[in-house]
Amino acid sequence: MAATLEEKIKVEIDWLKGTLFPKLLDNTNFRTDNSIDGATDNVQLIDVQLKFIGAEEAFMLTTCYRAIIKLQQGDKPEKTTTIVVKKTPNLPQEVFDGIQFRALFSNEIVAYNSILPALEKFTGHRFNVPRFYYGDLQNCSAIMVLKDFAADNFRMAKQKVNLSLEHALVALKMLGTFHGTGFALKHKNPTEFKRLTESLREPRFDVTDIPGEWAMIVEFSVERLGISTRKYLPHIEESFINRYCKMISEYVLFGRKMVAPVEPLAMLCHGDYLRNNIAFKYAEVNGIEQPIDSLMFDMQTVRISSPMLDVATFLSLSTYTAVRQNHFDEIFDAYYTSLVKAFKENTKEEQLPEYLSRESLLREYWRFLPYSICIASHFLMQLVEPMDEGTEEMFTRVVTREEVREDTLRRGGEETDLEITQQIRNMYDILTKHNIDVFKDFDYV
Repeated sequence: MAATLEEKIKVEIDWLKGTLFPKLLDNTNFRTDNSIDGATDNVQLIDVQLKFIGAEEAFMLTTCYRAIIKLQQGDKPEKTTTIVVKKTPNLPQEVFDGIQFRALFSNEIVAYNSILPALEKFTGHRFNVPRFYYGDLQNCSAIMVLKDFAADNFRMAKQKVNLSLEHALVALKMLGTFHGTGFALKHKNPTEFKRLTESLREPRFDVTDIPGEWAMIVEFSVERLGISTRKYLPHIEESFINRYCKMISEYVLFGRKMVAPVEPLAMLCHGDYLRNNIAFKYAEVNGIEQPIDSLMFDMQTVRISSPMLDVATFLSLSTYTAVRQNHFDEIFDAYYTSLVKAFKENTKEEQLPEYLSRESLLREYWRFLPYSICIASHFLMQLVEPMDEGTEEMFTRVVTREEVREDTLRRGGEETDLEITQQIRNMYDILTKHNIDVFKDFDYV
């Protein structure tokens, strides 16, 4: 019989008190943030309150919760802090391995422990990312503990998709700074850049097959894309639709080839840069609440790839056509201006390499449209209409092939179909106008 919510909360609180808290006291960031000085044997954990984070906030492969901790050192005043705990669910080993949890958590630990601190030291300022408190990786389980970014007045956007122009501008300005700083480090000290990133593991496509139900979702998403494209875009050539669907149907092979680093644009990327992994700081502007800053988190998919992987993913999954297409130049320029500024400030050079020209990056963005639309074809529906199941149930439930097909063809409804086909239309028009052959490197198409 499945445990009740109250039972799950009690188990986690007991684990936090008995196992996790002593490890938090060993972390310099945690001690600094909570004014803990010297020896920690006089630090008492007074109270813990816990609340699970569900699908209403974000789609997650892990079990996550916020824990409000009240502690006291000696006779000092009590301190209250909030942490976010992320754990892998209890899964069979083959499912754990198929999701690539080891690579995902390994990358995140490396990112928070080594890469980001080194980038911050290089540039002289902090990036907006959560404070890292603890990480642990075992054969069939993994844990990550971070400071709750709400303490610094960041929160996730209320809408899961179709972010406003203001959100897009703020998110891509920060992304441009992140990429520009990485390019500057690579330009000035390529040996150090390689050292920092060489332990990163392929977090998504280092498998032969993807887990059963997810494989079916990908398969039927391609079918749905073909159906909706023929319905809403009858002017697009049937041969193009067939070749594109065939190309992305080989999900692992296609994805692995697309994200592979290609010089000179190989750069440190977030890898899954969308609303689910971005928080915003807000302020009142002319009587209206507007985003003024952003923070990125969930660094599990950090990788060396094209910076346009992040830009295309964000625009495909977090904005709709009215923003993405009608304001594309403004959005892209905001990103590009931030990238150039960060590169020049950190290299102390005015001359920009040709590969970082706006035209070069724009053509690279076009090259990534087939990839970002592929991801959107099977994931946008989950954002428009999230599943109700918990994480463990999602990976261990037994469903028939027909049940998966029926759900995949309808989830997210016409809203999803119209948005995906608008992205197909935009990609088709760009490829046709600029005579770009996106199929030439895929011999199975």
